[in-house]
Amino acid sequence: MSLAATPAVLRAASALGDGPALIFDLGVMKARMATARVAAHEAGVALLYAVKAFPEPLAVALAAEHLDGLDVAGPEEQRAALALPPTTISVTWPGDVDVGLLARLAARHQVTAVCESAAQLAATASIGGVADRLRIAVRLAAGDDSRFGVAPEELGALTRVAGDRVRALHVHGGALATSPATIAERARRAIAAAAAAGLALEQLDLGGSLHGFVLGQATSGQSTLAEALAAARAAVPPHVRLVFEPGRLWTEHAGFACGRVLAARERDGRQVRVLALSRLCHLRWSTPKLVAPPPRPGEPRTAVTLLGATCCEDDVIADALVPPDHLAALEVGARVVLAGVTGYAAGWNRAFAGVPAAHVITVA
Repeated sequence: MSLAATPAVLRAASALGDGPALIFDLGVMKARMATARVAAHEAGVALLYAVKAFPEPLAVALAAEHLDGLDVAGPEEQRAALALPPTTISVTWPGDVDVGLLARLAARHQVTAVCESAAQLAATASIGGVADRLRIAVRLAAGDDSRFGVAPEELGALTRVAGDRVRALHVHGGALATSPATIAERARRAIAAAAAAGLALEQLDLGGSLHGFVLGQATSGQSTLAEALAAARAAVPPHVRLVFEPGRLWTEHAGFACGRVLAARERDGRQVRVLALSRLCHLRWSTPKLVAPPPRPGEPRTAVTLLGATCCEDDVIADALVPPDHLAALEVGARVVLAGVTGYAAGWNRAFAGVPAAHVITVA
C-alpha cells in the first residue's frame, strides 16, 4: 500500500537534523474537525476534544476554537485549559486532582466533573460552578467492559448518594466501533442503566472510540461518522443532550514520524533497517507505515523490516514491500517518513537508554 505525506510534512521532514521527530499537520486536523462538527451538529450532537490524545498547545487551541469544548484529565491538562477562551470543559476524576485548580477552571469555563465514587462526589460539593454539574461514570457490560466507572448494578446506590446534584451519565469503555448499530446499542444500554438507577438524565456522554468511522464519503463496507452520530441520536430521548469526546479521530491521517536510517542489513532474504525512531519510545498506540512510492504494475517488490533503535527485541516498527529501486532511499543516513502516527504517540514520547525523545512538530 502506498502512503503519502502532506507537502507541509515533507517540507518539515527535509529541514530536520538527525534526531527523531513526530510531525502533525494541523491543516489536516482542522479539516477533520470541520467535517466532523458539521455531521455532529446536523445530528444534534456535541463534540469535545480529548486533550490526552494529542496535548500539544496549538492543537488544543485549535480544538477549543472549532469544537464544542475539551475533555481534560489531571492537573497538567487543567492548567492548559486555564489559558484558553471560555468554553465547555469535561474534567475527569475530580477526586484525584487539585480542588483549588478545579475551582479556578470553573470560574473561567463551564465545567462538568466526572465522578465514580461517593468521595469524588463529596470533593466537588464546595466548588462553585461544579457542584451541580456532575456526571457519574459507568462501565457497560458485554464487550464494552472497562476498569473505570461503576458497574450498572452499582449505579443506583451512587445516584442516591448524589441526589439531584447529578443529572448526567458518562460511559466508560467501548471497543472501537465500526457500525452505527454498535453506537446506537451502546446509547440504549446507557439510557436503560440510567432509568434502572432512577437517574433523571439530562446529558449522556458516550466517550470516544469513533476513529473506526469514515469522515466524508465512505467506500463499500464502511460507515460514516455522520451515520454513527445520527444512529446514536435516534437512540437517545430528544431532551437528553448527547456528547462524544473523541481523541484519535482528530489525528488520523495527520500524524507522521521521521528518522534517519542508522543501520542496513540483509537477513534471510529480507532487508532490515534500523531507524532513529522507536516504536516503544516514540510510536505508542500507532500503526506506522512506510511512506514510499507505489510499485508499477507487474514490478517485483522487496520486503523490508523497519526496527527501532532501542536494544529491545520487541522494538519492531513496521514491515513494508517496496520497489527494488526504492532501496537506495533506505540506505544508511537516508531520512525515512512514516504515516499512521496518532497524537497519543506525542503524549507517550520519551527517551530511553540513549535514544532521545522525538521532537514534536506541528505544521499548517
